[in-house]
Amino acid sequence: MNVAIVGARADGHAGSILDALSYFKNINVVAFFDNSTNKLNKKVHGIPVIGNIDKILEFGDVKIDAIHVAIGDNKARFDIYRKLELMGLQLLTIIHPSAITSRSAKIGEGCFIGANVVIQNNVFIDDYSIINTGAIIEHDNVIGKAVHLAPSSCTAGRVIIKDLAFIGIGALIVPDITIGYSVFVNAGVVVKKNVEDGLKMVGYSAKAHSKNIYLDSP
Repeated sequence: MNVAIVGARADGHAGSILDALSYFKNINVVAFFDNSTNKLNKKVHGIPVIGNIDKILEFGDVKIDAIHVAIGDNKARFDIYRKLELMGLQLLTIIHPSAITSRSAKIGEGCFIGANVVIQNNVFIDDYSIINTGAIIEHDNVIGKAVHLAPSSCTAGRVIIKDLAFIGIGALIVPDITIGYSVFVNAGVVVKKNVEDGLKMVGYSAKAHSKNIYLDSP
């Protein structure tokens, strides 16, 4: 399978994607696409950076079988994946071989499941989401589109996380909590109450702080 990656930052999320794909002998990364002009016509780990995503359909060196967006920002990742779908491209979900996923869990298209992640029974993860290194999603969770659970975050049973929410490093969410649309939960926060759409949760007591940067999301 020939795979292209959108986002060419080797010291960022793209580096984690390349590392995960290195475990799969049947996958060959053939190109990066990135909007940064300073990366154009350069190589990342020997893989050429072609240009922005509009160049994907013009890329004729080899056939691209599937594509993955290696961008941590929820809104940017959501928008790019929507464009790629309109182009008719196959979206690739990547699951690191060290991750543990229940047979009853369902994972959508364009997702990334990182190293040492645990996903328990009856979990549903919608398209474009990132479940990063060492995160734990307990049973019967529902995770929306383009959500990002940062490393070592943990959700207890029956948690609902709506589209475009970000859960910071080491954050903990107790059972039966709903995290609203585009909510930003800061690193290390313990969430004990439902969080309304668009709020940012900071500090040890996880008080509602301000509207977040994704407020203008669709």
